[in-house]
Amino acid sequence: MRLALALFLLLAAQPAQAQLLDGTIRSDILDAAAARAAEVRNNLRIRQGGVLGLFGYNVTPDGSTNALSITRGTAVSGDGAKALTLSQFGFGFTVSEAFPLFLESYLGTARYDPRTYITGGSETRRVPMHWNNIAATLGVGYDIRLAEHLWLRPILNGSLGYAASDASLLGAFINWRTSRDISALTDQHMNVYGLGGSLVLAYYDYRPARDIEVELRYTQIRVQSFGDTPERIGGNSTARTVGLWARYRWPTGLEAFGRPLRWVIDTSASGYLGDQREALGFGWSVKVGGGIEFDIGRHEFGAMGLTLSRVRLIARYFYGDGGITGTSFGIGMSF
Repeated sequence: MRLALALFLLLAAQPAQAQLLDGTIRSDILDAAAARAAEVRNNLRIRQGGVLGLFGYNVTPDGSTNALSITRGTAVSGDGAKALTLSQFGFGFTVSEAFPLFLESYLGTARYDPRTYITGGSETRRVPMHWNNIAATLGVGYDIRLAEHLWLRPILNGSLGYAASDASLLGAFINWRTSRDISALTDQHMNVYGLGGSLVLAYYDYRPARDIEVELRYTQIRVQSFGDTPERIGGNSTARTVGLWARYRWPTGLEAFGRPLRWVIDTSASGYLGDQREALGFGWSVKVGGGIEFDIGRHEFGAMGLTLSRVRLIARYFYGDGGITGTSFGIGMSF
């Protein structure tokens, strides 16, 4: 992990090389670093709402989970790193036909450069101060059957997340090693929680010759900072997303593990209607992919009452407005 800002502060504060004595950092270097960090912090301009806005993307469940890196024009950080990296992993399932309780769990991460600058007189210098997000979202819903293959699924969602700059992570490490709190570094963090819900209209049609799955989903989650989040970077944000996801599967004519091997086509489209739209820099995205699916149900792998039935290997192409593109490869599982 690059800790460019914090290293810059430490080195700029003391021309001489930092020395370690008995595993501790010299007190005068720590004092100088804290003073320089406070000076820099007073001149920082962080993209307003960027951290909370990206949390809106992290906490919104996506049926086509993926990892995405974005590098775009001036959005490239000063040290050459990716401007924005987004990932989400998760799953959802219905307990049983007799008891159609739906459960889902997702983990989203982000690493990004919030386009921070230090200004002094007529000079503007770029500061590579990256931030890191992690957010977990749980959902509890209920499947309401409308027709033979059509379901309505209301879901209640709750989220919990944490964000920290590279400088804050280094400050926490220094505090752990020396019991010395450099607040100018360690206060670059944010705790958030989110509450909201989703409404899903789903069409599932499974036949020996082919399987069709389609989900139209609207999600709204209100994200709020809390706890020891510094007041100057705290606040709230509302994420609103509408998405259409579809999957089509059919036999290849071959077998693997004693069961039919299937082709899979997977596609999704998302529109970002809330505050995450500005933070992401694009208002909609489309993912198209395909791959193969192995049926391993006969081997009865599983635990806690869940048996793994199918494993999918899928490659996807990502496209968003503003000319943003990307590719990803993922593994999907069905229980």
